Amino acid sequence: MDTATSKSKNNSMILKDKIRTLISKFGIFNKNEIEILVEKTIIDEFKKGTFLLKEGQIPTKCYMVVEGCVREYIIKDEGEKTTGFFTEGDTFTPHSENGKPSKYYWECLEDCVLTISNKSYEEEIRAAIPRLDAIFQEMAIEKINQTKEELTQFVISSPEERYLNLLDTKPHLLNRVSQHQIASYLGMKPQSLSRIRKRISDNHSNSIM
Repeated sequence: MDTATSKSKNNSMILKDKIRTLISKFGIFNKNEIEILVEKTIIDEFKKGTFLLKEGQIPTKCYMVVEGCVREYIIKDEGEKTTGFFTEGDTFTPHSENGKPSKYYWECLEDCVLTISNKSYEEEIRAAIPRLDAIFQEMAIEKINQTKEELTQFVISSPEERYLNLLDTKPHLLNRVSQHQIASYLGMKPQSLSRIRKRISDNHSNSIM
């Protein structure tokens, strides 16, 4: 076996281990089901700046992030409005159904490794894991409840509370995403985010003096 082939095989094993770990975290699949998913999973690499979906396109694929960060946004009259960030372990699916064109963009903010699911893949997996429909329904309900909770929290929170919640729940984003995209996601102007970050930093400095 030459060096290139050996390296490729090693990289494939590393990716499969990462996927196995991410799927295990869902806490829904048994060991045999996890191995079926790992072996049948479609994996692809995407360069930074790649668009997985654009407004007007009909979405046909779902993804899970193995490595990297993907931004979801929509274009309004005032410009781009960031609606989500997806990082390692996050899954994301189209908002539109029944072949309707998307209103959203999915853009790779970093070089990404993603699993890809389409209709034919899902049919193959359903045949291999008979209880998959029940699992998908459970995951969908959990996702809907999570989205409702996040929306409620967003609506009732002040801008500073939204930022503090981001620090608590997704601190890794701050070193991977630009400030204006973070501000858009939090529903504020970049200048407002700068003031909030400075105020929090000043308060922290005063508390340790």
